[in-house]
Amino acid sequence: MLESLAESQDWIYHLVLLSSSMGGALLIALGIPGQFLPVLVSGVFWLVAGDSATEEMSPSATELAVLLSLGVMAELLEFVSGWLGGRTAGSRWQGTLGGMLGGFLGAIFGNILMPFVGGIFGIIAGTFVGAVFGEKMAPQEDGNEHAIQVGLASAIGRTLGLVGKLAVVLGIGFWAILGLIF
Repeated sequence: MLESLAESQDWIYHLVLLSSSMGGALLIALGIPGQFLPVLVSGVFWLVAGDSATEEMSPSATELAVLLSLGVMAELLEFVSGWLGGRTAGSRWQGTLGGMLGGFLGAIFGNILMPFVGGIFGIIAGTFVGAVFGEKMAPQEDGNEHAIQVGLASAIGRTLGLVGKLAVVLGIGFWAILGLIF
């Protein structure tokens, strides 16, 4: 039997989702939360699929909720991993706050100074500098060595969080490839 056009065009959604996940990976490299790009694309497909002709090409509400949950968890993972990294080195709240603010500002200034690659380096360097500065501002300063240890641990934790965020986006892309194949 002949399939309707919409049923035979299900691959369009998965191809666009794959493209958006690759674009999301690029945005993450720029220091922008790119894990939400596939969520936005799926949301548009879900909203447009109001009529029965395009219903087969759209994601379910459950799929959209899963993608949104993955995006939020990936963002939290990035910040929590930087926080945990600093805490393992004995960071105080000033160092933790400095690392988070430094990473945010580093992403902005990194992209301004070195477009396309500066965002990721800015996040890591900004986390380090912010954590060191925060530790130096603490009333019970333990010296330069402790501040540098906290800065390195925070930067390593934040880097691992970025890798986790990238893994989420690439996992969404892999899932889209499976949707194209099967």
